[in-house]
Amino acid sequence: MQQVSASPTNTLALKDIHLPEQIANYPVAYGWWLLAAIIIFMIIITILKIIKSTKLNQVKKQALSQLKNNSQMTNSDMIALLKWASMHYFSRAELAKLFGESLKEFLASKLPTKHQQTFAELSEQAFINQYQAHCEVNNNAESDEKLQQAVLLWLNCALPPKPFKNKEIDKSTTQGVNA
Repeated sequence: MQQVSASPTNTLALKDIHLPEQIANYPVAYGWWLLAAIIIFMIIITILKIIKSTKLNQVKKQALSQLKNNSQMTNSDMIALLKWASMHYFSRAELAKLFGESLKEFLASKLPTKHQQTFAELSEQAFINQYQAHCEVNNNAESDEKLQQAVLLWLNCALPPKPFKNKEIDKSTTQGVNA
């Protein structure tokens, strides 16, 4: 058996091991930059949509909170609240001249068809009593309760108005918050 010596004189002329250069993380491939740009773009679009939705529903939420927090609202107060909320979403010029039955018909027309009949039935007595000098107290309390249900139905189902799907848009309905 041969002896192995640890001295460098007996060994063959070996060269030192050289480690390769460290591979850099940058520049990142173009695909990663593209993916990062798309993700940032999607985040910005989402944030803008949330902000727009919040602004669009702000008046609706304010009207609902006013209706729920004020239990002593009369019929005329609730009708005024409906008109105020609708003026923020629909044409002010068109709504300002409406009152009584014409206002009720306008409000009902802005609801989906499945809710129009319910709104008309619940609000009918209130719109009739609106311009009468004196009403029975019992009839007035029942009318107030029904109108409050009608106002809740209208605020929840009609606001904010759904955008038109036809290409011809009626400019008179886009003067409020939608514009």
